[in-house]
Amino acid sequence: MSHFTNVVGGVFKFSDGHEMPKVGLGISRIETQEALDVSVEAALKSGYRLFDTANLYKNELFLGISLKKYLPVFGLTREDVFITTKVRTLNENTVEEVEKQLANSLATLQTDYIDLLLVHYPRDRDTGNDDDYEVNKSRRKIVWQTLEKAKDSGKLRSIGVSNYEVYHLVEMFQYAKHRPVLNQYEYQPYLTRPTLKKYCDLNNIVVQSYSSLCWGDQNILQEDIIIQLCQKYNQTPQAILYAFAYCSNTSMIPKSATPSRIHDNLHNTIKIQLTDEDLKSLRALDKGKSFLPIGQTWRSFRSRGNWVRFREYLAPMLSPIEGIESLVLIKIIFLTSTPVDSRIKRILGRRGAYHLDDRIVLFEKL
Repeated sequence: MSHFTNVVGGVFKFSDGHEMPKVGLGISRIETQEALDVSVEAALKSGYRLFDTANLYKNELFLGISLKKYLPVFGLTREDVFITTKVRTLNENTVEEVEKQLANSLATLQTDYIDLLLVHYPRDRDTGNDDDYEVNKSRRKIVWQTLEKAKDSGKLRSIGVSNYEVYHLVEMFQYAKHRPVLNQYEYQPYLTRPTLKKYCDLNNIVVQSYSSLCWGDQNILQEDIIIQLCQKYNQTPQAILYAFAYCSNTSMIPKSATPSRIHDNLHNTIKIQLTDEDLKSLRALDKGKSFLPIGQTWRSFRSRGNWVRFREYLAPMLSPIEGIESLVLIKIIFLTSTPVDSRIKRILGRRGAYHLDDRIVLFEKL
């Protein structure tokens, strides 16, 4: 029997056979041992069994210490909790750096295995705004194959990705021995990404949402539909936003360091059963607005009014995504009043696939 059979909020079953609680505690920006002790104790007491961290958050050590301290208090063992962490993609010494991050995570979390390891971003975040496509493509492959070896060795039970677009997944499917079981990305009423969500669903990839509260943006709390649903379900706007993720069949990882909120984020959310009409009304708020604090340059790039996507992956892409009603494939020829110079060619040549309003826009490569 799974250790998560009776977990509060239910579970997702991955394509590799492992299970994960649907609701977890996100711990980014919790930066002291004392604060994390409070959060972990409150989370375990409330019924959380999933904890989401990352190498980049610099708090894996704190989480390891907190779990070691509080699991016995609640009669739990390591097998009773699910730990997700993430590794960065680095351009230099890629294999060695990934292996170093993994070894560090295992040591600081004080565990022999990690339940789920994600590739945090599809590129090196420190290379600036210029998304060098060929470099990123090769590094993504190297990172993934390194994680596959770690999974085969037993250090990782499952592997997945974060912030990946459709074209990143299409690219990966050409070489992956193990497909990702999960894609963690921003998902909230102002940014619902129906094409990406449908593509993940069709390929048995669990979607895990972050930024459910739009990074504290107050405008969404004042939307008429949010106010109406608060009255309908006698809940707070925050609970409605979390319920949007939960009832959309995505995993969610609400963040808080306050015990009462940690409890409510789980228990109030799962009480709300949004109807199909409720969900449709919330999705109608979509503005394509991201609250991600760093720019995802691989998602959107404007060149003289055109949104571009190179054709190299068009052939293998068409078959897997047939039947997605919201997907529109558009071929755009880049037109200028003068011949395209080498600088423009070089700029375009360094960019891969780009996204606009859930349309994959194709660019005829020069």
